Amino acid sequence: MTVVSLLPRQRRTQADRSAATRARIINATLSMLQTEGYAATTIQRIAKAAGVSLGALQHHYPTKSLIMATVLRHYAVKRARIYRQALRLKVDPVTRIDAMMDAMWHMVTDGPDFIATVEIELARRSDPELRAATESVLARIDQFMTRWLARTAQPDTHFISLRLINSILLRGIAVEIARGTAVEDMEEAYALWRQFSRQELLKIFREDT
Repeated sequence: MTVVSLLPRQRRTQADRSAATRARIINATLSMLQTEGYAATTIQRIAKAAGVSLGALQHHYPTKSLIMATVLRHYAVKRARIYRQALRLKVDPVTRIDAMMDAMWHMVTDGPDFIATVEIELARRSDPELRAATESVLARIDQFMTRWLARTAQPDTHFISLRLINSILLRGIAVEIARGTAVEDMEEAYALWRQFSRQELLKIFREDT
């Protein structure tokens, strides 16, 4: 017997529909950046991949640069969530550092997000409009992540340098993935770097406790 609900069907609000449209646009952009690169990721192709009209896309994001700035913010929120989950209840320096280093590896090797941000960052050098739209976004993200991971408003200069080197390494891994290098072939190299970085971070965190 078929049971028919007597409750009225709840209709989505305009805000819900707009949020769903923006999510489709961002997800389509992430996927296209990963597979086809920045130059091929045009607003026309993003609209088609997202299943929205060009007018609808430009209503939310008038320019390609604004889409890219939103992609960077989207990934920053996701990255903070990944770190927060990984570091949850990790109090002592050893388990906290191990969790942080594991999270770094998974962020760069799982999904399209990280390589998409690298594509955007590389494109900034030859695109003044993109550089202007993303400069403050990237600066705020970097400042927040550095302070949050260091757990202080004034991070140790050695920690800042180590985080910079880690970021450089992760971007390099993303480029290697884009070149077709198998993730498995880079695991040992990352393990070697992880051991060095772990030792250096332990020195800092133990001094602070």
